[in-house]
Amino acid sequence: MIFLTFPAMLIALVPIIVIEAFVISREIDTSVKKVIMPSSTANAVSTIVGFPLAWGLLLGLELLTTGGSCGPGFDTLTSSIVTAVLESAWLCPWEDQLHWMVPVAFINCLIVAFFISVYSEYFVLRRMLVGQELPAVKNAVYRSNIVSYSLLVVLNLAYLGYVVMSKP
Repeated sequence: MIFLTFPAMLIALVPIIVIEAFVISREIDTSVKKVIMPSSTANAVSTIVGFPLAWGLLLGLELLTTGGSCGPGFDTLTSSIVTAVLESAWLCPWEDQLHWMVPVAFINCLIVAFFISVYSEYFVLRRMLVGQELPAVKNAVYRSNIVSYSLLVVLNLAYLGYVVMSKP
């Protein structure tokens, strides 16, 4: 999945920087101009380091739970959900299921990446936004990531809906 999701995250980086800079500037009551460079730096760090780290954590979970083999399969709804969650990092070749598993796996990775992004972006921004109250910066980072990750999840859900509805 890293080979599918990482390029998508790089493409989304510029719009996310702008969205998060806008949210952060409103949260800490400053101009977008003062926040755009720190937001760019923080988002570059969280994308280049954080997203692969999230994938690595999911891969570790997959290896621990499946031993590197495929999940339980798709006989029941429960086993389908378990398979989709456990295989979020490295999908088994379930050709007839991949149309929906890819966006679900991407969403699972986004959930893990969200927490890494909040922490890593706060780590960067608390050093770059000198003179700002740290609780306000922390809150701004959290809220800006809620907005950007919600947008990414909604886009993936829309794609999931499209592929499920268009599958014969």
